[in-house]
Order: sequence, then structure tokens, then C-alpha cells
Amino acid sequence: MKTLRPLLLSLALPLATNAACSITCPAPVVTLPPQASPSSGPAKAGGPSDGGSAPFKLGQLAKAAVRTDKGTKGHNYVEVYERFILQWKNDPIKIFEIGIESGGSLIMWQEYFPKATIFGVDIDDKAAMSNARVKTIVGDQSKRADLQKAIDISGDDIDILVDDGGHTMEQQQVSFGFLFKFVRPGGYYILEDIHTSLPELWNGYGVEPDRQNTTLHMIQSYMKSVPPVFKSKYMLPEEIKYLNEHVEYANLLYRTADRGITCIFKKTAQ
Repeated sequence: MKTLRPLLLSLALPLATNAACSITCPAPVVTLPPQASPSSGPAKAGGPSDGGSAPFKLGQLAKAAVRTDKGTKGHNYVEVYERFILQWKNDPIKIFEIGIESGGSLIMWQEYFPKATIFGVDIDDKAAMSNARVKTIVGDQSKRADLQKAIDISGDDIDILVDDGGHTMEQQQVSFGFLFKFVRPGGYYILEDIHTSLPELWNGYGVEPDRQNTTLHMIQSYMKSVPPVFKSKYMLPEEIKYLNEHVEYANLLYRTADRGITCIFKKTAQ
């Protein structure tokens, strides 16, 4: 996605926390469990790793993110993402990202994960960016039939699924509701640029006057409810049921540098 330029308005985000999820501003302090290793995450059983023989150092994802607004010159989401995913760096994981644009994220994933297979979905044909480890797919993320066609190509058991697509309320919530079931147990679904839910700052993303349809409202309502429950006018009842049963937590992040908002959803291990 192109970097969005906010208007100079003040912004206050309500904070909410419960046992199943968390919101952190501007970024979480993440401590990996002592037993975490390249083979302890959602990478495929029996897949290669360095077996924990070499330490993993933070900062490598930022070095690979120079061509995407996920990097330090943009939203700087990667500073947080790496703390969740670095233990799989040398594993043959599967990455699925919605939104290709100039291909900066595809390059970043290839450089950071040397054994990963990467699938990129875009409404425009980006076949020129395909290679031995990258497969580009044409599809509209607001259409479940297109998303299913993409999954037919990529397969399920996705380790990291990123939505950096069109960022409308319908696109974000249809994609989340439909695709989350294809994330492997213990994997992550990352929903980027949720700041499009704030029409005072960014217009044209389908926010209704009462804002009850926004993706930010959906996530915050989930985090405040006990037990946590998703509600969305764009999702099917069976999709909402699946999310309620399989989202382990939601980590909502507000990046102060450019007011970017992203959310990391962890899928339950079982």
C-alpha cells in the first residue's frame, strides 16, 4: 500500500485489555519463551532449521524492508513483526500476502526468509514479479470466490498471512473472516493499515456515519467483550464462529511516527 498521509488532527485511541487479547501503544514488549526455536513455531514438522545452534538477531527484517512502507521509513511495522516471527527465520514457511503494488514486501520476505514460499495476491496482474519462490495471483479480496481460487493455488497451512490490500472496511473484514481458517495452528494473521477506519484522517474507505462498521471498532469491541466475540456485518455467521473459537489473541498496535495501526492475530495451537 502507498504510504497514507494523515491530516494534522489529534487522535486518541481507547485502550482495552482482557485475558485473551491486548492492545499496545505504540508497540508491545515481546519476550520469546525460552523454549522458542526455529522449529518450535508453526513451521512444518520435520522441516529444516538451524536447530537453535545460532542466535537470531533483531533488525534483519528492517534491513530487508527498504522497498516497502512496512519499514523504518514508513509505518515501521517490521520492528514489531520481527519479534513474533524471527524464530522461524530458517524454516520453510509459507507466507501469503494480499496487496503487491511495487513488490517491496515480496522482496522483503524473500530476503528475510531464505527458505520460505511466498504467495502474493493483487487485483492487478503482477506476474512479472513471480520467480522460483514467489507466486503472484490475481484476485479481488472482497470476493470470497477469488480468495478461494488463491487458496486453491497456495494451499492452506499458511504460517504468516498479511492483508496489505485495499484497506476498505469490507475488504479487510471479508478477507479476515474467510482466510483465517487457512492459517496453520500457531500461525499469524496480520491486518495492516487499520487507520483507514478513522475518516477524520483518511477518507474513502467505506466508513459509515456511526462508524459501527469499521475494522477498528470490530477489533476493539472484540477486545472489550467478555468473552471476546467478533461482530461484523461483512462476515458470514460461520466465519464469525470460527474466529471466536480459533483466535488466541489480538495485538493491536498504534505506531506514533505516522499514526499507522496494525493488528496481529495469533491462531490457537489446537
